[in-house]
Amino acid sequence: MGTVEIYSKTNCMFCEKAKALLSVHNIPYTEHDVSNVERFNVMLERLPNARTVPQIIIDGHVIGGFDMLDRYKDQILPKLKQDLGIADD
Repeated sequence: MGTVEIYSKTNCMFCEKAKALLSVHNIPYTEHDVSNVERFNVMLERLPNARTVPQIIIDGHVIGGFDMLDRYKDQILPKLKQDLGIADD
């Protein structure tokens, strides 16, 4: 429970924002760099409707991009922190 994955690219402002939001709350994540075409195609095999990055997956559920994470952060982050046993700030 509480596993977070981020598909990202280098020089992606929204990827950096998503990673920073999780980091500031001490939420660990696994990053998949899809900067090259081969890796991007691997992402598309798993997430066929994805066309942009970041793509954020929490506990196997596709959240979407940074905009969705930011929009629902008040619901998502406390639950993640609870699942991971991270104390509130």
